[in-house]
Amino acid sequence: MTTLEAVFGMASTLAFFSWLALFIFYPRKWIYQTLFSGVFIVLALTYLFYITQGLGGNSEGGFGSLAEVRALFHSDEALLAGWIHYLAFDLFVGMWISKDAWEKDINRWIVLPCLILTFMLGPVGLLTYFVIRAIKIKKLNQSPFH
Repeated sequence: MTTLEAVFGMASTLAFFSWLALFIFYPRKWIYQTLFSGVFIVLALTYLFYITQGLGGNSEGGFGSLAEVRALFHSDEALLAGWIHYLAFDLFVGMWISKDAWEKDINRWIVLPCLILTFMLGPVGLLTYFVIRAIKIKKLNQSPFH
């Protein structure tokens, strides 16, 4: 197994167990502290390491077209960094969903499909939670801060 494959496996496993812990312990403040101060730091530093390698000085590509973005992630290091980016940000969204659901007294079993969808399909899980949240607070126009 290559180093990149090992890092991919470790990051994915860390994210999976973080999601599991988030669901089990979501009403406990220490889970958010652990995820923010531990898991996010590990994922962010790993991301930083591989994105600097993957998008080093001679990398081609940019953000102006799909072809340019594809070229940016042509190296395995950049692709791994992109995966870690997804893992970290989807977990952050899952933490927000969990905390918001807890504050709004939405049953964790109703939130579970939202978390699974966020873990697997990112924005689809967040959209699902927004629908559930709108039903709970009886307000279609929402803000993440209310």
